[in-house]
This record gives sequence, C-alpha cells and structure tokens, in this order.
Amino acid sequence: MLVILRNKSTWKIYPPEIAKRAGLSRTTVDKYFKQLEELGYIRTVTIGRGYKKGKETFRFAADFKITDWYFKDYILPKLEEYVPSQVVDKSVENLK
Repeated sequence: MLVILRNKSTWKIYPPEIAKRAGLSRTTVDKYFKQLEELGYIRTVTIGRGYKKGKETFRFAADFKITDWYFKDYILPKLEEYVPSQVVDKSVENLK
C-alpha cells in the first residue's frame, strides 16, 4: 500500500510495476490487492473499449476505506475525465 500511496495522485496503478519496486512476485501483489479490495482500500473498475479493442483496468486506492458514496460522488466523476461517460455508466451498473 505504501508503494501505491507515495506516488502522485495521477499515477496509474500497475501491479507489475509495484511487484518490481517492492521486490515481490506478481502473484503476491495480486493476493494483497485482493485483500485490500475486500477491506475497502482499493476499488477496481474494468472498462471494455469495444469490439477487438480490449479492456482497461482502473484502480483507485486511499489510506481510508473507500465507501460507496465516496466512490460514486468523487472517484467516478474523475474517471469520466479519461473515459467517455456512457462507457463509465455501463460499467458502474455492474457495481450496483
């Protein structure tokens, strides 16, 4: 978590980069990401880019538990700056 939080707020969270910096395996980093998600410190949104264009994963982390209202009112509007709102709206429906 420290590796994530000590970066700039605009830094995109890449698990392979965190594994490299922390000297851990990717499997170990994924295990800790899953634990942090279960505890509410990380939220993950995966957005499909369209037919044969793949998908993109956005991870959001904080040093406090990310509640549902905070995620919807603060984080998702920031995500809309990078991704068209209709794509974000469709992906958020899956979160409900």
